[in-house]
Amino acid sequence: MKLKTERLQLFPITLDLAQTLMKNSLAFYYKFQLPWNKNWPHNGLKALMPMYAERLENDTEELGFGPWVMIDSEGDHVIGDIGFKGKPDPEGNVEIGYHVVASERSFGYASEAVEGLCEWAFKNDQVKGIEAQCDKDNIPSQKVLINNGFTHTGRNQDILVFRKEKKIYHQENTCNKEF
Repeated sequence: MKLKTERLQLFPITLDLAQTLMKNSLAFYYKFQLPWNKNWPHNGLKALMPMYAERLENDTEELGFGPWVMIDSEGDHVIGDIGFKGKPDPEGNVEIGYHVVASERSFGYASEAVEGLCEWAFKNDQVKGIEAQCDKDNIPSQKVLINNGFTHTGRNQDILVFRKEKKIYHQENTCNKEF
């Protein structure tokens, strides 16, 4: 499974790749023949890997609803990661999060990746809405969400909550009758 956008390649972190990242992140760079970036994987992703790997071991359908790697379209370097915090809940909601390495910020990569992953998620019949949270001071992240059709829906102290609903198009039955 791989997604391609105009400037990015996105692929979900498999169980094998999660174990590689947990044991030796340099092995990831060797495997994909990418130049090492000391800022990726970041600490948040490293902390998530053991729990995510355990979920994948117990349920292969978690693949795609966890973290994805973002690399440039030519496969030359890591841009960051994006992903969901698990499969859809009973109401059909998933939560998205993303991280772009500092040297790649302000080039629109997060917006492009969010758009691609939202399109992927909404193709799943179980997904009805996508939520995101970001710090009230993280203006660039807020812009990414707003530019991707997310609406600010709430606040939990210093964290803003955003949501994007699946668009459902109803095709009206129209009948041309001649009288």
